[in-house]
Amino acid sequence: MTSCGNGQNENVILEKTDRSETESNEIRYTDEQLESFLDSIGHLSPLLWADKVAFTADSTFKNQTQMNKVISKRDFVKLNQAILEFNELDRSIDIQTAKSIFGIINEVDSSYTANESIPITFISFDEKEEDFNEYAVALGSPYMNWSCVLYFFKGNKIIAKHNINHRYGLELKNYKDSDGKTIIYYKENFGSGSGIWQFNYYFYKFYDDKLIPILNELENGNLNGWGSSRNFWLEAIVTNTKPLTLKKVYHQELSDTTASYTKIIDDSTFVQYKWDEKTRTLVGNYEKSKINAFQELTYYLADNELLFMNTYYATLKDCLKDKSKREVVLSYLNTIKSYTIEQNNNHNNN
Repeated sequence: MTSCGNGQNENVILEKTDRSETESNEIRYTDEQLESFLDSIGHLSPLLWADKVAFTADSTFKNQTQMNKVISKRDFVKLNQAILEFNELDRSIDIQTAKSIFGIINEVDSSYTANESIPITFISFDEKEEDFNEYAVALGSPYMNWSCVLYFFKGNKIIAKHNINHRYGLELKNYKDSDGKTIIYYKENFGSGSGIWQFNYYFYKFYDDKLIPILNELENGNLNGWGSSRNFWLEAIVTNTKPLTLKKVYHQELSDTTASYTKIIDDSTFVQYKWDEKTRTLVGNYEKSKINAFQELTYYLADNELLFMNTYYATLKDCLKDKSKREVVLSYLNTIKSYTIEQNNNHNNN
C-alpha cells in the first residue's frame, strides 16, 4: 500500500480494494434485479450522498483560521526591512520579533532557528512589493515540505492563517476579480500514491479585511490500477480569469469479471464562474457545461459509487442498450449491489 497522506483517504483505498477481493464470493443477481437497482438509485436526489463525499475537502476549505491581529509599528517596520533590504534567499527575521508577530512558531524546523533568526518567504499580491497592502508570509520555505503554513496580511494586520497540504510544493497564484478585489488560489492534497490521488483548487478572496472562501473545485482526481470496479480521471485547468474559466478533461471506466476495463465516459468541457455578491462565492455556470457539480464529486477519493450511479444514471442506462457495454455495466452493478447489501447488513448487525 502507498500512503495517501491522511487516514481517511487511506481507508477509502482499502475499502475499494477489499471490495474487488470479495467479488469471487458475490451473489450473481439477475439482469432485471440489477436494472431495478440502478433505477432505484437513479431516481433519488444526489444530495443523499453529495455532502458526505465532499465533507473532508469542504471542511478544510471553509475552516482555515481567520485572524484579526494588528502588528505593532515596531514589528511591522522590522518585517518590512527584512523583506526589502535582502534578496529572496537571504530574508530572515529574529526569533523574538517572529514570535511577537506570528505567535507560537512550532511549524518551523529547529535547524532554521540555530542562529536565533528564522528565514521568511514573502509573496506579494500588489503591483509593487513595497506597497505591503495584500501579501503572504511563510516562516521558512513553503516549498520544501509536503505542507506549509501561510499568514495572509492586509497592511499591518494578519487576517488569515492557512495550513496547506500541497504535497509537491506550494503553487500559489492570484488575480483581480471583476470588482477589482484580489483572489488567490492554491492546490490542496487529499491523497497521493501510485495510480491514485486527489487535489482540489481552493479559491479565496480579500474582502473587507478578511480572506473569505469563495470556491472549492476538484483540480485532479485519479484512481487507476487499484483493482476497483471503477477507474476515473478528471483534471481541471485554469484557462482564463476574466471570467474564471476551467477546462475539465475527464473519463470513467468500468471493470468486468475479467478485470478488463471499458471506458463509458470520455469527454472535456469548459465551466465559467462568476462572482455572486449575495452568497460571496464564485458560482459555476454548469447549464452550459457537459458535466455538473454532483458528477464531479464522483472523481473524488471517496466511497461514491451510489452517487456515480445516480449522477450518471442516463449514461449507464444508455450503456445497457449497447451490446458492447451492457455486460460490463451489469458486472459493475452486481458488484455494487453486493457491496451495498453487505454494508447494510454489517450496519444492522452493529
